[in-house]
Amino acid sequence: MKFYRLQTQPCSIVSGFMHYLDESHILIFLLQVLVLLGLARTLSILCEAVKIPAITGEILAGIVLGPTLFGRVAPEIQLWLFPHDQIQWTMLDTVSWLGVFFLLLVSGFHVNVGHAMRSGRAAFSIGIIGVLVPIALGYPIFKLLDSSYWGVKADEFSFSLFLAVACSITAISVVARALGDLELNKTPEASLALSACAVNDLFGWTLFTVLLSVISTHNVSAVELMGTVIGIVAFVVFCIALGPKVLKSVLNRIETTSLPQPTASMTVILSTGLLCGAATQWLGIHAVLGFFLAGIIVGSTKDISGGIKNSISNTLHAIFVPLFFATLGLKIDFLEGLKLWPTVLFTAVAILGKFGGAWLGAKLGKQSSSKSILMGLIFIPGGAMEIVVATLALELQLIGQVIFVAIVFGALFSSVLVGPLMGIQARRMKLLSDPG
Repeated sequence: MKFYRLQTQPCSIVSGFMHYLDESHILIFLLQVLVLLGLARTLSILCEAVKIPAITGEILAGIVLGPTLFGRVAPEIQLWLFPHDQIQWTMLDTVSWLGVFFLLLVSGFHVNVGHAMRSGRAAFSIGIIGVLVPIALGYPIFKLLDSSYWGVKADEFSFSLFLAVACSITAISVVARALGDLELNKTPEASLALSACAVNDLFGWTLFTVLLSVISTHNVSAVELMGTVIGIVAFVVFCIALGPKVLKSVLNRIETTSLPQPTASMTVILSTGLLCGAATQWLGIHAVLGFFLAGIIVGSTKDISGGIKNSISNTLHAIFVPLFFATLGLKIDFLEGLKLWPTVLFTAVAILGKFGGAWLGAKLGKQSSSKSILMGLIFIPGGAMEIVVATLALELQLIGQVIFVAIVFGALFSSVLVGPLMGIQARRMKLLSDPG
């Protein structure tokens, strides 16, 4: 197991307490949150009004306020509001990382493993092959990219494999939203799609976080690595098999007390995320997997009302998640980072790989040709999940600015594309009536 040591910097001591912040840090932080959150929520609402995913507006807010636009138009003011100060960036980054973790938590709410298992062979075939095909397609293609696109800590193997795995991640929240917008969420096709996405996300995120652990860990023996893998597999199995029962028991006990509801239940759910995140980080796997597993536990636990899950999701998407996506634009100059060739290449491989994998999985799962095409189309959006993957890789210096921008563009483009394409195929299958 890998233990993480907290690194601290020398600081002043005031009355026996460590003192990091002064009044200017707090003032700037409050102004940063005010401006970022206000613009991110405004742009996300405008995007949703024209059927564009809210995440587009949230990222656009960071692009407007970051070096891409504001830094070019008014560099002195931009530098005053977002100074190159370690303490100031640490404050904003901390809130941003909470956005990452809570996004994975609420994404897990859509994953019901029990329902996926009841869906039978087709869901597992689509979900697992939908991960393996993009990896098999992407790895040899991404090996052809020039080493100038690598992160400073990457080599040909880690860079190519990371991009291939990033291509395999499907955003189940985008899928669920698109099915709801098309009023397909009550159909057998939607049930199969969400079950397959549940398998895909669980398999894909487990594979990705294990890959991150292997790449970021140096001088680790085969025995230690095997111990880490066994530990995380055991933890995943525990969360899926026993997690919902444990959480239901705790919530039932809470309901017999005088603690206010639904506040107490919401606190338990968020604490489950924190506990699972800490557990996976302690095991040597990134905390994002723990939060995602906690969300799966919640999604698979009976008797948790949709109202409680919606309240948590709405609160997190109103505060923490927009701040995370908006902050991305502060760190990257998207004009300098946007290069046509790698952007087109990643977008094409991700869309075609996921479509081909889900289509092949559906055919092997004995689905009809038309339903197999629909499953392929449903699987193409990368959405927030691909962007989270890119953020983690950027933090670990596995990719550079150009590839990060390429992944962000591919994730957004595929999320915008999925709704219209699903609608066309659903009408061909007579699942929807023709407009007009």
